[in-house]
Amino acid sequence: MSDNHGAAPERLGEYVLERRLGSGGMGVVYLARTVAGRQLAVKVIRREYAEDAGFRARFRREVAAARRVSGAFTAPVVDADPEGDPPWLATLYVPGGSLADRVAREGPLPAREAARVGAQLAEALTEIHGHGLVHRDLKPGNVLLAEDGVRVIDFGISRALSDSHRLTEDGAVLGSPPFMAPEQLTGGAEVTTAADVFALGAVVAFAATGHSPFEAGGLPGGDPLAVAYRVVHEEPELGDLPPALRDLVSLCLAKDPERRPAVASLLRMASFADTRAQAAVVRESTNWQARRAPDEGAAPGGATALGSRRRARRRLAVGAAVLAVLAASGTGVFLAASSGDAEAGRDRDDGNVPEPTGPTAEPFVPWELDWRDLGVRDAATSGVACAPVDADLLCSAGSELTVLFAPDGTELWRHHPPRDSAVAPRAVTADGVVYTQSDKGVVALDRAGETLWEIDAPELTGALGTTDDTLVVQNGDSTLRFYALATPDPVGSWEVPGRYLTDVLTSAEHVLALSRAESDGSDLQVALLDGTGREQWPLPVGQPAESAGLVEPVGIDAEAAYFEEWDPDVPVVSALLRLDLADGTWTRTVLEAAAEPRTVVADGVGYATDTAGGVTAVDLAAGETLWSVDLDAENTSAPTVAGDALYFSDGEGRLHRVALADGAPLAVGEPHPGTPGAGSDAWAPPPVVTDDGVAYVVTLGNTLYATRVEDLG
Repeated sequence: MSDNHGAAPERLGEYVLERRLGSGGMGVVYLARTVAGRQLAVKVIRREYAEDAGFRARFRREVAAARRVSGAFTAPVVDADPEGDPPWLATLYVPGGSLADRVAREGPLPAREAARVGAQLAEALTEIHGHGLVHRDLKPGNVLLAEDGVRVIDFGISRALSDSHRLTEDGAVLGSPPFMAPEQLTGGAEVTTAADVFALGAVVAFAATGHSPFEAGGLPGGDPLAVAYRVVHEEPELGDLPPALRDLVSLCLAKDPERRPAVASLLRMASFADTRAQAAVVRESTNWQARRAPDEGAAPGGATALGSRRRARRRLAVGAAVLAVLAASGTGVFLAASSGDAEAGRDRDDGNVPEPTGPTAEPFVPWELDWRDLGVRDAATSGVACAPVDADLLCSAGSELTVLFAPDGTELWRHHPPRDSAVAPRAVTADGVVYTQSDKGVVALDRAGETLWEIDAPELTGALGTTDDTLVVQNGDSTLRFYALATPDPVGSWEVPGRYLTDVLTSAEHVLALSRAESDGSDLQVALLDGTGREQWPLPVGQPAESAGLVEPVGIDAEAAYFEEWDPDVPVVSALLRLDLADGTWTRTVLEAAAEPRTVVADGVGYATDTAGGVTAVDLAAGETLWSVDLDAENTSAPTVAGDALYFSDGEGRLHRVALADGAPLAVGEPHPGTPGAGSDAWAPPPVVTDDGVAYVVTLGNTLYATRVEDLG
């Protein structure tokens, strides 16, 4: 093979080299193809360097490091020949170019996108560090922007953690000064994972501004020695960095490696970049304040200030406290909580939620994520809905995925329905166990995502549900199966031959099965069952004669089931209905103003809403309207009830709190606009408000965020 210093050779081994992609300090990168047509990026060491034993050793190390961490956030190694003439490395080609290319072509990234890149880099570094490596050359040119996230490349000067004190080779400092940590440039301290955190901060600053925070006058390029001097001796210039990122990036750029956050603390950077309240949490943190404390002098009690800051840093790392905030976000499918929590008439305590107490209580830190980072393109039209599972949060996105989050936003596990599932049944929970669709039928998952057991249900369709003791599974168009919750043992079944089961409601003791005629979907029949499938009424109950439109279920409690009656001509709600479970009688209340099909019921009162901020409260047993208000909100979500308040979000992601007693507005949170999807007439799902006062909100901007109710304005 010939190589005339940049002229693309025709072949390299089994690969056809098509064109030159770029070059770096050690070699030239070409676009290549395999015999089968797969695109590769082939890095070829320059001949003048390949003859140098030191550079060849570095390349061997790069190949070994890249092989070790080939995963979701690096370009996988396909082939390599570190002993060849010349040496080369082939990785899977990542279209889209580097972060440096993107900024040069289109200018700085918006703050939110830059923050998302930072969060994804944190994930990549977690993978790299988890394999015992420090990258040591994280820079915009080594960050590729794939459609599904970043790819970190070029491990040419990476080091094992056990050997990370070596900083130079052949008397030259290795790396890119605008993105190197001070300890890399001076040799004054061991180079650890904290050096990659420093580089991450500098890369995020570059993404958002177009230059390194240590380049004079905000101009990229310049004298590398002058830049290196500023990295070591001067504070970063962050004046043109978006305010939402400024404090966060400054933490990463601390001169002292001990003051920088751990990589795990950066995983939610993108979610943290948007709100002033979250930024205030960072400014109040011990680590941020230490960043601005004098570097010298003794702390009270004789301990040095640095020693105090180190202890503070260790406490933050153990508690995953303030710095954990540095991170990165319809119809058809619903997510149900356990039967005790999901009962529409459940009696909750008042809205004054106490702070968690005891030695294990940790300070709450707001967080936010983008659903697109989880592969969900549009939260509203994908049917995203969430529910609590003990202290965790379970969210389902239709037939796309089910995911369990810890209270701090950490993803505990992710589950995908079978590939051939057009519409997945709702995921349900009971006693901390999640029941959802699997290839076999239904799988029970614990908090770690481990399979406890599976049920063979080849015709799984419709709904899943739970009573106090049983799991209810619809298998086929007209059959319900009942299984013990503690084990997958069958305890009963029920059938309605010749009809379609269209809905199943479950409470602690009851199962309500709705079926319709197979021919045209009419002729509603409602059967009341116990937790093993035994019928509780002599005959099914039909739709009330005075109801002219479609009757759709809303919820069920110990005494009644609740329904919306849709107008026969347009898809709006014209009345609310209550079905008494004791005698099968109906109570119908006509609404004074039409609502939309998303009513919530609590303590026997129905709250019918529309997307323009209208709310009507109806005593469903008495058949009387209690109050009706028009609130200052647009594009509102479906509502939820917690304590003495009604909660919903608006089109900008603000969380609203409204008094149940009279509809008076009580509080409104900060906007979380996110990035809306393609758009539709769908609305965001109801917020989740936990007993300890945390609200989880899915927005039309495709985000999920967590906030304390008491922090609403």
